[in-house]
Amino acid sequence: MKPRIAILASGGGTTASAFIRAGQNGEITSRIELVICSREDAGIFQRVAGLNAEFGLGIRCIPITNKTHPAAKGEEVARGYQTAAEEAAILQTLQAGNFDLIALMGYMKRIGPGLISAFGWLPQYTSMYQAMMLNTHPGLLPDTKGFYGENIQNYVLEKSLPYGGQTLHLVSEEYDDGPILAEHKVPVEPGDTSESLFARVQAVEKQYLPGDIETFVLGRQAYIKSQRIHNG
Repeated sequence: MKPRIAILASGGGTTASAFIRAGQNGEITSRIELVICSREDAGIFQRVAGLNAEFGLGIRCIPITNKTHPAAKGEEVARGYQTAAEEAAILQTLQAGNFDLIALMGYMKRIGPGLISAFGWLPQYTSMYQAMMLNTHPGLLPDTKGFYGENIQNYVLEKSLPYGGQTLHLVSEEYDDGPILAEHKVPVEPGDTSESLFARVQAVEKQYLPGDIETFVLGRQAYIKSQRIHNG
Protein backbone atom coordinates (compact mmCIF):
# COMPACT_ATOMS: atom_id res chain seq x y z
CA MET A 1 0.00 0.00 0.00
CA LYS A 2 1.13 3.53 -0.68
CA PRO A 3 2.39 5.16 2.52
CA ARG A 4 -0.04 7.67 3.99
CA ILE A 5 1.57 10.75 5.48
CA ALA A 6 0.36 13.56 7.72
CA ILE A 7 2.39 16.74 7.99
CA LEU A 8 2.62 19.53 10.52
CA ALA A 9 3.39 22.98 9.13
CA SER A 10 3.27 26.66 10.00
CA GLY A 11 4.11 28.64 6.86
CA GLY A 12 3.72 28.87 3.12
CA GLY A 13 3.92 25.18 2.36
CA THR A 14 6.56 25.28 -0.38
CA THR A 15 8.29 22.17 0.99
CA ALA A 16 4.99 20.30 1.23
CA SER A 17 4.16 21.41 -2.31
CA ALA A 18 7.45 19.98 -3.61
CA PHE A 19 6.67 16.69 -1.86
CA ILE A 20 3.16 16.51 -3.29
CA ARG A 21 4.40 17.29 -6.80
CA ALA A 22 7.06 14.58 -6.49
CA GLY A 23 4.26 12.13 -5.83
CA GLN A 24 2.22 13.35 -8.78
CA ASN A 25 5.30 13.12 -11.02
CA GLY A 26 5.81 9.48 -10.05
CA GLU A 27 9.07 10.11 -8.18
CA ILE A 28 7.68 8.69 -4.92
CA THR A 29 4.73 6.55 -3.87
CA SER A 30 4.06 8.27 -0.53
CA ARG A 31 1.12 10.64 -0.42
CA ILE A 32 0.21 13.44 1.95
CA GLU A 33 -3.38 13.06 3.14
CA LEU A 34 -3.53 15.56 5.99
CA VAL A 35 -1.95 18.90 6.84
CA ILE A 36 -2.20 20.29 10.37
CA CYS A 37 -1.15 23.92 10.57
CA SER A 38 -0.29 25.99 13.65
CA ARG A 39 -1.38 29.27 12.03
CA GLU A 40 -4.85 29.91 10.66
CA ASP A 41 -3.56 32.54 8.22
CA ALA A 42 -0.66 30.46 6.82
CA GLY A 43 -0.13 30.32 3.07
CA ILE A 44 -0.17 26.52 3.05
CA PHE A 45 -3.98 26.51 3.07
CA GLN A 46 -4.19 28.28 -0.27
CA ARG A 47 -1.28 26.27 -1.67
CA VAL A 48 -2.86 22.92 -0.78
CA ALA A 49 -6.22 24.05 -2.15
CA GLY A 50 -4.50 24.86 -5.44
CA LEU A 51 -2.79 21.47 -5.57
CA ASN A 52 -6.05 19.71 -4.78
CA ALA A 53 -7.68 21.50 -7.70
CA GLU A 54 -4.73 20.96 -10.05
CA PHE A 55 -4.36 17.23 -9.46
CA GLY A 56 -7.82 16.22 -8.27
CA LEU A 57 -6.56 15.45 -4.78
CA GLY A 58 -8.42 15.48 -1.49
CA ILE A 59 -5.76 16.59 0.99
CA ARG A 60 -7.33 17.88 4.18
CA CYS A 61 -5.76 21.01 5.61
CA ILE A 62 -6.89 21.99 9.10
CA PRO A 63 -5.79 24.56 11.70
CA ILE A 64 -4.98 23.38 15.19
CA THR A 65 -3.57 26.39 16.98
CA ASN A 66 -3.40 28.09 20.35
CA LYS A 67 -6.44 30.07 19.18
CA THR A 68 -8.57 27.10 18.12
CA HIS A 69 -7.42 25.30 21.28
CA PRO A 70 -6.42 27.97 23.82
CA ALA A 71 -4.69 27.44 27.12
CA ALA A 72 -6.81 26.46 30.08
CA LYS A 73 -7.36 28.92 32.90
CA GLY A 74 -4.13 29.17 34.85
CA GLU A 75 -2.11 27.21 32.28
CA GLU A 76 1.24 28.78 31.53
CA VAL A 77 2.49 28.22 27.99
CA ALA A 78 5.97 29.37 26.97
CA ARG A 79 6.38 31.02 23.60
CA GLY A 80 6.74 28.45 20.84
CA TYR A 81 5.10 25.65 22.84
CA GLN A 82 1.76 23.94 22.24
CA THR A 83 -1.10 24.39 24.68
CA ALA A 84 -2.27 21.18 26.34
CA ALA A 85 -5.53 21.34 24.38
CA GLU A 86 -3.66 21.96 21.15
CA GLU A 87 -1.38 18.97 21.69
CA ALA A 88 -4.32 16.74 22.65
CA ALA A 89 -6.24 17.74 19.51
CA ILE A 90 -3.26 17.01 17.28
CA LEU A 91 -2.69 13.66 18.98
CA GLN A 92 -6.32 12.63 18.62
CA THR A 93 -6.41 13.68 14.95
CA LEU A 94 -3.22 11.81 14.07
CA GLN A 95 -4.20 8.66 15.94
CA ALA A 96 -7.60 8.63 14.27
CA GLY A 97 -5.97 8.86 10.84
CA ASN A 98 -3.77 5.76 11.29
CA PHE A 99 -0.95 7.27 9.23
CA ASP A 100 2.29 5.56 8.24
CA LEU A 101 4.40 8.62 8.95
CA ILE A 102 4.20 12.13 10.41
CA ALA A 103 6.54 14.75 8.98
CA LEU A 104 7.24 18.23 10.29
CA MET A 105 7.73 20.58 7.35
CA GLY A 106 8.36 24.05 8.68
CA TYR A 107 6.40 23.47 11.89
CA MET A 108 7.45 26.27 14.22
CA LYS A 109 6.31 24.90 17.58
CA ARG A 110 7.95 22.51 19.99
CA ILE A 111 6.29 19.11 19.93
CA GLY A 112 4.61 18.18 23.20
CA PRO A 113 5.56 15.12 25.27
CA GLY A 114 2.35 13.23 24.49
CA LEU A 115 3.08 13.41 20.77
CA ILE A 116 6.70 12.37 21.34
CA SER A 117 5.55 9.38 23.38
CA ALA A 118 3.10 8.31 20.68
CA PHE A 119 5.15 8.93 17.55
CA GLY A 120 8.66 10.16 18.29
CA TRP A 121 12.05 8.68 19.11
CA LEU A 122 12.29 7.30 22.65
CA PRO A 123 15.53 6.40 24.50
CA GLN A 124 14.56 2.73 24.85
CA TYR A 125 14.10 2.19 21.11
CA THR A 126 16.57 -0.13 19.38
CA SER A 127 15.53 0.57 15.78
CA MET A 128 14.98 3.92 14.11
CA TYR A 129 11.86 2.40 12.54
CA GLN A 130 10.12 2.27 15.91
CA ALA A 131 9.62 6.04 15.57
CA MET A 132 7.39 7.60 12.93
CA MET A 133 7.77 11.37 13.34
CA LEU A 134 10.42 13.19 11.30
CA ASN A 135 11.58 16.79 11.05
CA THR A 136 13.41 18.60 8.28
CA HIS A 137 15.92 21.10 9.66
CA PRO A 138 17.56 23.75 7.40
CA GLY A 139 21.01 23.29 8.88
CA LEU A 140 23.59 20.64 9.75
CA LEU A 141 23.30 19.04 13.18
CA PRO A 142 24.49 19.28 15.85
CA ASP A 143 26.19 22.56 14.82
CA THR A 144 22.89 24.42 14.38
CA LYS A 145 20.87 22.72 17.09
CA GLY A 146 18.20 25.00 18.53
CA PHE A 147 18.27 27.51 15.67
CA TYR A 148 15.61 27.93 12.98
CA GLY A 149 15.08 29.50 9.57
CA GLU A 150 17.45 32.25 8.50
CA ASN A 151 18.85 32.38 12.04
CA ILE A 152 20.63 29.14 11.14
CA GLN A 153 22.25 30.73 8.10
CA ASN A 154 23.27 33.78 10.12
CA TYR A 155 24.96 31.45 12.60
CA VAL A 156 26.78 29.56 9.82
CA LEU A 157 28.11 32.82 8.36
CA GLU A 158 29.03 34.38 11.71
CA LYS A 159 30.99 31.26 12.71
CA SER A 160 32.62 31.04 9.25
CA LEU A 161 31.46 27.44 8.88
CA PRO A 162 32.28 25.91 5.48
CA TYR A 163 28.82 24.42 4.95
CA GLY A 164 25.17 25.07 5.48
CA GLY A 165 22.78 22.25 4.71
CA GLN A 166 19.63 20.32 5.41
CA THR A 167 19.10 17.49 7.88
CA LEU A 168 16.27 14.98 8.20
CA HIS A 169 16.03 13.53 11.69
CA LEU A 170 13.66 11.74 14.03
CA VAL A 171 11.81 13.95 16.49
CA SER A 172 12.77 13.36 20.12
CA GLU A 173 12.00 15.01 23.44
CA GLU A 174 15.07 17.22 23.20
CA TYR A 175 15.02 19.83 20.45
CA ASP A 176 16.82 18.81 17.22
CA ASP A 177 18.31 15.79 18.96
CA GLY A 178 16.76 12.69 17.36
CA PRO A 179 18.80 10.28 15.22
CA ILE A 180 19.84 11.70 11.86
CA LEU A 181 18.40 9.93 8.82
CA ALA A 182 19.93 12.03 6.02
CA GLU A 183 21.90 15.23 5.56
CA HIS A 184 22.89 17.29 2.54
CA LYS A 185 25.69 19.84 2.70
CA VAL A 186 25.49 23.19 0.93
CA PRO A 187 28.89 24.91 0.51
CA VAL A 188 29.11 28.49 1.69
CA GLU A 189 30.10 30.72 -1.23
CA PRO A 190 32.06 34.01 -1.13
CA GLY A 191 29.71 36.93 -0.61
CA ASP A 192 26.90 34.78 0.75
CA THR A 193 24.19 36.45 2.80
CA SER A 194 21.80 34.62 5.07
CA GLU A 195 19.15 35.04 2.37
CA SER A 196 21.25 33.62 -0.48
CA LEU A 197 22.48 30.67 1.60
CA PHE A 198 18.98 29.96 2.88
CA ALA A 199 17.62 29.95 -0.67
CA ARG A 200 20.14 27.28 -1.72
CA VAL A 201 19.46 25.23 1.39
CA GLN A 202 15.73 25.32 0.66
CA ALA A 203 16.36 24.26 -2.93
CA VAL A 204 18.39 21.28 -1.72
CA GLU A 205 15.68 20.42 0.81
CA LYS A 206 13.00 20.36 -1.88
CA GLN A 207 15.24 18.25 -4.13
CA TYR A 208 16.10 15.54 -1.63
CA LEU A 209 13.36 15.49 1.02
CA PRO A 210 10.77 13.48 -0.95
CA GLY A 211 13.22 10.67 -1.67
CA ASP A 212 14.68 10.68 1.84
CA ILE A 213 11.24 10.44 3.44
CA GLU A 214 10.19 7.75 0.97
CA THR A 215 13.27 5.69 1.81
CA PHE A 216 12.50 5.89 5.52
CA VAL A 217 8.77 5.17 5.35
CA LEU A 218 9.23 2.18 3.02
CA GLY A 219 11.94 0.86 5.33
CA ARG A 220 9.60 1.31 8.25
CA GLN A 221 6.80 -0.59 6.51
CA ALA A 222 9.20 -3.48 5.82
CA TYR A 223 10.38 -3.41 9.45
CA ILE A 224 6.80 -3.56 10.79
CA LYS A 225 5.99 -6.44 8.45
CA SER A 226 9.07 -8.38 9.54
CA GLN A 227 8.19 -7.82 13.21
CA ARG A 228 4.69 -9.16 12.65
CA ILE A 229 6.07 -12.27 10.96
CA HIS A 230 8.68 -12.74 13.69
CA ASN A 231 6.10 -12.40 16.45
CA GLY A 232 3.73 -14.78 14.71
